[in-house]
Amino acid sequence: MWFERDRRGVHSMGLDARGQRRYFAAETIAALEELPPSELDALHDVLAELEADVLVDYDPEDEAIDHTEEDRYRMVLPPTSLAFPAVTDDFAAAFTAHVESVDRRWRLDASALAFELVGTVLAPHLAEERARRSATWRLTARRRRGSRRLRRR
Repeated sequence: MWFERDRRGVHSMGLDARGQRRYFAAETIAALEELPPSELDALHDVLAELEADVLVDYDPEDEAIDHTEEDRYRMVLPPTSLAFPAVTDDFAAAFTAHVESVDRRWRLDASALAFELVGTVLAPHLAEERARRSATWRLTARRRRGSRRLRRR
């Protein structure tokens, strides 16, 4: 996490699915993958709120920020010591407790990692749902077009 020199933002390193897995135990990922999509979606919402709450703690306009020091953290991956402990249930409470226990410097990164991991696990379910809705819409549109043709004749 670092503050921008223009005093307009706080940034965190985004990680792809492979990078996210470095910070979570295999048991945690397997347990998340077993959750139904509705629970994953609810957890994703809770983690979005957690990340927003963490962001409120940072003031990019704070005059005490040493931007020379901040440059050391620009585009730097969070340390692996930030890794989450193995969790197999009550993810929201466990992830929140871990994020709050992390050094303030890495708190935004920790909350973003949890949010992104759940989003990565949830993504295939969302893609399936989108495809199902799209197929339903196309089928409905065909039926409507077909019924109009019959009426016109």
